[in-house]
Amino acid sequence: AVLDVNGSSISSEEINNCLLNKIKNGGTNDEMDVENIYLIPHSSKPVNEYFNPKLLAGLYPTLFCYGLGAPEDRTRSLIINLREHIRYLLSYNDRRFETNHSFIFVVFNLLQRRDACFHAQLIATKPYFRSSVQEIHSLNTSDIETALKNISTGTYNKGSNKALGKLVNHIKTIGGRVMGSAYSRTSLRTHLHAMIFNQSLPNIFLTLNPADIHSPVALYFAGVKLDL
Repeated sequence: AVLDVNGSSISSEEINNCLLNKIKNGGTNDEMDVENIYLIPHSSKPVNEYFNPKLLAGLYPTLFCYGLGAPEDRTRSLIINLREHIRYLLSYNDRRFETNHSFIFVVFNLLQRRDACFHAQLIATKPYFRSSVQEIHSLNTSDIETALKNISTGTYNKGSNKALGKLVNHIKTIGGRVMGSAYSRTSLRTHLHAMIFNQSLPNIFLTLNPADIHSPVALYFAGVKLDL
């Protein structure tokens, strides 16, 4: 039998082999020792990730015992922000949320998308965005494909398509406010360059990079018990 509740200890190859063996032996009715295989397909519609406590509780049944404790549960008397709730879950003493193979990445992606949607909504209300809406609407699939092809060959020119240039600028503005994105790093780099232009080059530029055996962060994630 193949049993992997957390979806991390069994490889896709082992799952495929088990399924093929089931199909191979499925033609004989006297195979009493062959376990049933349940295929659960995904829905044709994406699940709602806003104020849906069943989302994370369903994704991680071993983390949220009895389906309780998931974020954004409106039945609570006290409303807790998603970001603060995630920070609280990651501070559990048993560290089950921290050590899960995918929980951190899933919730980080949720927070990224929410940041992107929030700032996109803010920009859409600005007058300068409204003035460029018609130009952005004039773009079609061929314009995007041509731009991607030119970028891959290194022949892309920002002035060749003003509507596409405005769209890219808006994407950069939104992405610059999304934590962990490439545009956010570009924004920080631009801020650093601006400080250099304004304050001149620093006399001393120091980067602290402690060894892993002395770094509390590295030791903590390695499982060493520290008094934090």
